[in-house]
Amino acid sequence: MKSHILFALMISFTALSAMAQEKADFSDICQGKNIPKDLIIVDNGFCAEFMKAEVKESVVKLEAGTNPNKSLDCPEPKPTDKWKFRLYASHSFTTYFNTDIKFSSTRYNVEIKDYEWAERGSREYFTPETWKEEGNNPAQIIDEPTNTFTASIEKNGHEFFISAFHPKFLQATDQVKYMKGTIDGVAVDGVQEISKPFDGYNQTPGESELVRNQNTHKQMTFEIGYGHRFKLLDTKFGSISYVPSIGVGVMVGENLTVMIKEGQWWEFEDHLDSYGVQGFGGSITNRVEINTPKERFGLFYENKLAYYKQDHGFLDGTQKYNIGFMGNSVGMKFMIHNPNNKKNKVALD
Repeated sequence: MKSHILFALMISFTALSAMAQEKADFSDICQGKNIPKDLIIVDNGFCAEFMKAEVKESVVKLEAGTNPNKSLDCPEPKPTDKWKFRLYASHSFTTYFNTDIKFSSTRYNVEIKDYEWAERGSREYFTPETWKEEGNNPAQIIDEPTNTFTASIEKNGHEFFISAFHPKFLQATDQVKYMKGTIDGVAVDGVQEISKPFDGYNQTPGESELVRNQNTHKQMTFEIGYGHRFKLLDTKFGSISYVPSIGVGVMVGENLTVMIKEGQWWEFEDHLDSYGVQGFGGSITNRVEINTPKERFGLFYENKLAYYKQDHGFLDGTQKYNIGFMGNSVGMKFMIHNPNNKKNKVALD
């Protein structure tokens, strides 16, 4: 400290004894804090120089990467997270659960118990052999198999998303189920085949001849939802994240139904339902991601459990059912925009 600074302390014996027992804090004294009642201070410039030295010492600690003196009340600034934009693309393997279904029309007016849906995966479109066939090309893998595309924004672990799932499901073959109602005006109440195969022109009134009931063309499920991102592992080589989420949405499509004409064996009547909303529902999803450093690219596995209440066309009437399904998807993730990866340069004067 400069020699021309004078710091004169006139103290009583009582104050001197108190300072001897307790170490003096010049920072507090110069700021007028915790001064004993019996202590009289005469400052001729000492405190000004002392506080300058304290500030210089804190700057040195900051530049060295250590915390500053806590007496200056300068906590380390917390990094601010920004919105990130991700895109997911995957192929889905879907299992549909059995359900009760009610058909209402002039010819076919029955309720079937434990009706079965089957997945139309169309995975042959992944093979080069199919691409070589006339009218086919590799770009069909975007539409033909069951795929899911998701776009999300995320900040501080809170993720909001919109997804487009392309399910393809149809009436399973060789079903023998209990049904009750009327078929071509004939009462039915018992177990029989839903699509009776050709049996030598021995068609019996009341037989079920529902050849097709499928939701494949333009069939889509659109959902919006929320999830939370948990980072399970983070290293310089990459990271692993777990994202549970919930979503709500609509199912849209064009249902196609085909029946054998009444009193015929080889003539059919079909009905293509108009494109539109078929039902409403939601899903619970769990996703695990393996990401490269800074999450620029990743691979993921996703499990989706969904339930939708359906009410749409059938022949000249309607069909109502609740469809539940479980999707298992494997795909790729791309970081489209992450402002946190940009380095902000801060100049210290």
